[in-house]
Amino acid sequence: MASGDDDVELDHGGLRVAIRPLGATIARLLVRSGDGSARDVVLGFASAARQEADAAHPYFGTIGRVANRIANARFSLDGTTEFALARNSGPHCLHGGSVGFDSRVWTVVATAANAVTLHIDSRDGDEGFPGHVRASIEYSIQASTAEQPAGLSISYKVESMDSKVSIANLTTHSYFNLSGLHKESILDHVAHFPNVKGHLLTDDTQIPTGELVPTGQDSAMDFTSAPKSFGRDFQHVQQFRGYDHFYVLCDVDADLTAAEKKLQLAAIVSSPDSGIAMECWTDAVGFQLYTGNWLDGSVTGKLGSQPADAICGPHSGFCIEASAPPDAINSKSKNVRDTVIVQADKPWTQKTVFRFSIV
Repeated sequence: MASGDDDVELDHGGLRVAIRPLGATIARLLVRSGDGSARDVVLGFASAARQEADAAHPYFGTIGRVANRIANARFSLDGTTEFALARNSGPHCLHGGSVGFDSRVWTVVATAANAVTLHIDSRDGDEGFPGHVRASIEYSIQASTAEQPAGLSISYKVESMDSKVSIANLTTHSYFNLSGLHKESILDHVAHFPNVKGHLLTDDTQIPTGELVPTGQDSAMDFTSAPKSFGRDFQHVQQFRGYDHFYVLCDVDADLTAAEKKLQLAAIVSSPDSGIAMECWTDAVGFQLYTGNWLDGSVTGKLGSQPADAICGPHSGFCIEASAPPDAINSKSKNVRDTVIVQADKPWTQKTVFRFSIV
């Protein structure tokens, strides 16, 4: 089986993907562009050694135990016992704490020509979270059909390994640049979120207030009424240096766990430079759109698959982080809290598919 230094190569259906056990990271994702060349559309490091050496890298891997923020780095499952977490984003816990799943070596447990499965154990008390859980991810390449283009499917599962209730909310934090870093900014990328109901209003520290802003009420945030570039209204979203907001795909006050989970089209993003279009399909409640606002130029493009002088500066990549809402465990809504609960008879699951075509 692969070690933390060995990328697992998948080649199927016109896509070439490298999965790195360190962080369960999408290390390379090569897609055919409009000019016929294969372009690597994810940012990152050329090797696991470089990724491990850069302890301050901006979350290139799989986020866990819990993606996004947990307010005041605290939560309770029963209203009495409080669990304290690492405060690594101001007063809050971000992306699993000080050493999240993106910084750990996952175990490769199965491989095939078009798929790889990895898992990781997180013990009771790890980063302050209760319960021993096992998280698994299957990456699989889906070949194109008459109905849909080729894609990379990501299936997550978090199981309880003891009797304790815990929480989980995994997501991929891959930074996409659909030009293949032939252009240093993604602000020219055109995005459309056809099924978004609105976005969550947050306070100044990016914790949701509980208010959903319906689509159409804030034109700068609206990618649903019509496609537009990330950069068109960028001057209006500078509170967080760009887009860093949670878009909702379903009724967050509904009984989300009782409803049958099904994939729906969350986002379509395309690069005018390469002609590559990416669709994101997910069964998650929604997704965090992040436009690489804190990338600082310290990471360079991967030689051989991206231009040698490609620097990962501000807004050189975007993330579509399909997941449960930020701070879900502290929500006033039981249905929202339930979206992150893991217990012995209730594993946490989620599926996201990124599909690629030429426009």
